[in-house]
Amino acid sequence: MTRFDRPAAGTTSAGPPRLIGLDVTRAIALIGVVVMNYVGTMYEIEFDPSFLERVLDPYTGVLSTRFAATFVVVAGISITLLTERARRGDASDRRDARLRLARRGLLLLLIGYFLDFHWPGTILFFYGAYFLLATLLFTLSDRWLAVIGVGSAVIATTVRTVLNWRLDNGQYDDWINSAPIESLQDLLVRTFLDYTHPVFPWLAYLCAGIVMGRHLPTFAQWRGRVAALCVGVVVGVYVASTVLDAGDARENSVVWSLTSMQTFERSLPFTATTLAVAVLATILIVSLAERFAASPIVVAFQRAGQLTLSLYLMHVLVYYVFVEWTGWVSLSSVIAALVFALVFWVVAIAIGSWWHHRVGRGPAEVVYRAFGG
Repeated sequence: MTRFDRPAAGTTSAGPPRLIGLDVTRAIALIGVVVMNYVGTMYEIEFDPSFLERVLDPYTGVLSTRFAATFVVVAGISITLLTERARRGDASDRRDARLRLARRGLLLLLIGYFLDFHWPGTILFFYGAYFLLATLLFTLSDRWLAVIGVGSAVIATTVRTVLNWRLDNGQYDDWINSAPIESLQDLLVRTFLDYTHPVFPWLAYLCAGIVMGRHLPTFAQWRGRVAALCVGVVVGVYVASTVLDAGDARENSVVWSLTSMQTFERSLPFTATTLAVAVLATILIVSLAERFAASPIVVAFQRAGQLTLSLYLMHVLVYYVFVEWTGWVSLSSVIAALVFALVFWVVAIAIGSWWHHRVGRGPAEVVYRAFGG
């Protein structure tokens, strides 16, 4: 190996070899995040939206938040791999792991906070909060992680249901709309309850990933059963939702909040299906990546998947350069936004693969590792 021929895998910062499936999952999930972000930023929903507009609607579409949730599940798996040795070690090892997670979380929180001024709703801010909370989570048992995950989903849907009920009764709660952030209360509300990826219920996806990471050694034994369960959850919830839509049960605000499949209602059915889709996608992509590990396409995804922080920041810069600053790209339809996102993804995967092959870590990853360990 020469200094210009970095291996596709290498090792993690914790020492063990990188898992090809996780890197490939990040690279593929990136396209979904880019598509949803570009579509959500570039066009307004028409009164009579097309099928594609309904699917890609970032607020009510069937793909809304699914890709970002997959990133969070993979983040949970990565946290397990990062802290595996510490979890089995002594108090000193666990303290060092907590400091590493806290540094990484703080950096992402700060980057996300300032990026949000120009790219509202960025997940990086919330990613930072997840990593900070992971300092307390990584030593807990699977059972406690399940309880916390379910609890976060219940809290989210309870808060939204109460707010909708109060609104129906003429009581508007403006404290939940924490934009802009002008106080500590606004910051806490934004982090835990409000906006695009709040801790409640998104902590459920992180906890699921942490548990999955602990059982990766037996992945081949349980992936089929878990995949079938995920399919069953998605099909069952959407069948039940279709039945409810056929009647008038959802005319009641409480029933609507508890059963709505819209993103910002944060209902238990929506959280359950989002988690099921994210877990199912992770299982399928990891399985395929391992099976075709030698494929040039898989290797390119594997390399690019190690630069997703840099590529994520690049997709924001590309938007501003081509759309906002120069006006070279003017998009007014979902098709145009989709094409722009696909072109970016193809170029980004190529650039990411080349950069990793020739240089190694991406520029954002270098800063991330230098600060966070």
